[in-house]
Amino acid sequence: MFRYGLVCSLETLTPDKPSVFQGPLEGYADKVRSIGYDALELHLRNPGQVDPDKLRRRANDAGLDFCALSTGLEYGLNHLSLISDEARVRQAAIRRLTEHIDLAAELSCGVVIGTMRANIPDMRQKTRYLGYLSEALLALSDYAAPRQVPLLVESITRYIDNYLNTVPETAAYLLGLSRPNLLLHIDTHSMQIEDPDFTAAIRAGAPVLGYVHVSDSNRRFPGGGNIDFKVVLRELRAIGYSGVVTSECLPWPDAERSARLGLSYLKALETCLDVESYRLAPAEPERMSHD
Repeated sequence: MFRYGLVCSLETLTPDKPSVFQGPLEGYADKVRSIGYDALELHLRNPGQVDPDKLRRRANDAGLDFCALSTGLEYGLNHLSLISDEARVRQAAIRRLTEHIDLAAELSCGVVIGTMRANIPDMRQKTRYLGYLSEALLALSDYAAPRQVPLLVESITRYIDNYLNTVPETAAYLLGLSRPNLLLHIDTHSMQIEDPDFTAAIRAGAPVLGYVHVSDSNRRFPGGGNIDFKVVLRELRAIGYSGVVTSECLPWPDAERSARLGLSYLKALETCLDVESYRLAPAEPERMSHD
């Protein structure tokens, strides 16, 4: 069985953001665990304003682990980009990510690097901007390695970022950097736009796969759209993925129902996979009686 996580935010966000529960952890940790999740991914804007001991105690009291820290708010709200034309902005982004790494080390989880990659403003200069990204990731890898923090580089749809869109493309880029703590983060919502074959994409990403986001084609909970999650779970199992499968969904129709419906659907699909893999021993031929 997979372990399941849920994306929540310590910030209060608008309902169009894919973060199920929002606000202080005290308000929903017990509920997340009672629904059946194993871990939390946290959206946060400024790790320096977070008390790691308090977070860890509250999660432990609820029986939850942390699976990742998400850093997208650093780009969306703080405008920090790893490929900015301004060196001071790039350095500020790297410094802020080291703070996320420090917090992740306290919480024993990874750090997602997604939209902080930003968009390449001029694709004719793609090599230069990829150079900025690689320089930043290698520096962050060096910082994270002794702290045992994996860096989870996300493959994102072109409608959010204009490069490293497909799983094979992002996996090949990371394999080229050749750092064991720079891992691939896949997202089924992006995959259904960019990757024509889920099976092929997951297998291509297998050598560096470190983290999985699930949400349906419309960013609702798994089962609320038209992605074939049975294929996704089957392939993750086939490649031996042992990480957390984390739902990053809109809080639709509301936070609690989104969390419950998505998890129950995924667990039901796992049961189907178990049934399909079960094979009865061949029956012995019926013996004829000579009485």
